[in-house]
Amino acid sequence: MKVLHTGDLHLGMKHTSRNYPEALRQMLQEARFAVLEKLVETANRENCQLFVVAGDLFHTQTVGKEAVLQAAGILGRFEGNCVAVLPGNHDYYSEGSQLWKVFTENCPEQVLLLKNTEAYCLQDYDLDAVLYPAPCDRKHSAENRVSWIKELAGRPEATWHFGVAHGTVLGISPDLDGRYFPMERGELLNAGLDHWFLGHTHVCHPEAEPAENCGFAYCGTPEPDGFDCGHQGYAWLREFTAGGSVSRLLRTGIYHFRDVACEIKSLEELTPFMAQAGGETVLMKLAVSGVVPRDEYKVRGAFFRELAEKVAYLELDDGALGMAVTENVISEEFPAGSFPELFLSALAGRGNPEALQLAYELVKKVKK
Repeated sequence: MKVLHTGDLHLGMKHTSRNYPEALRQMLQEARFAVLEKLVETANRENCQLFVVAGDLFHTQTVGKEAVLQAAGILGRFEGNCVAVLPGNHDYYSEGSQLWKVFTENCPEQVLLLKNTEAYCLQDYDLDAVLYPAPCDRKHSAENRVSWIKELAGRPEATWHFGVAHGTVLGISPDLDGRYFPMERGELLNAGLDHWFLGHTHVCHPEAEPAENCGFAYCGTPEPDGFDCGHQGYAWLREFTAGGSVSRLLRTGIYHFRDVACEIKSLEELTPFMAQAGGETVLMKLAVSGVVPRDEYKVRGAFFRELAEKVAYLELDDGALGMAVTENVISEEFPAGSFPELFLSALAGRGNPEALQLAYELVKKVKK
């Protein structure tokens, strides 16, 4: 059996956490739907029988109806047997939820919402498999929803038994307060299932490829959503056979976020970086420190504007970038024999550029 495993698409995310231009914000929103389309196309091309969304298909329970209908339409293009969608902690299931009501009413029959903690037999989808879901029923919880499986009196007959859960795994996912349906590696591996499809953590696990018989896997988000998500976007393509299973990691993202910090002595050091950083799908946060020659320091604004034109978005912090203080700089900026000129010249002769730089900045502040 071939399965495409994804999750954490967060459709409907508004990207309001930063001061993005409105046009870029709209493109970031549209990219998440485009990635879902790409995933469905890939699953069709690879002849997958099962398409699993391990939670947080939507960013909130109150996402607009248009977004829900668009997602339902995209998933309806899957040509395999079944699309299994698990409610995550962002789009959790509750009785009377308009989100899931609209979704299920507008999805074709091959889309299955895993809203209950019960065994879902897929024989009706011509698949010899059973899904054991752990759907989220709230935003936060100190208890996971996988314990029901070990209490199950009997399991339906099938070749494949798969778990689908959304939450953290101790030692793998950050969850300092234990608020995100925390699970332990042992309870997953000892549940007696062939594999767990997990969602919530926005990086994939395991990172090794191919990942053989790993017991459980996080798919990561297929479309990065911020500067704390520096990868290219991932999903898993997993094939199960009588001898075990093997996975292939799919690179899926459209937009890439780069968080870069560098210390320089000349703007020229950034020239190769500028050539490689470009791309209308790159968002960059750049922190530059160090000291550069005065002629370069004076044109730094034009230099960084040129860099900004090469990317979709540039967030620049050059507050720690200073001008190299030389004897020429001192003599040109301060009258001969003045206290600043004598003081800074003396420091320049001691070969301590850090102290000279600090003294120069203090003198400039006092002079203002």
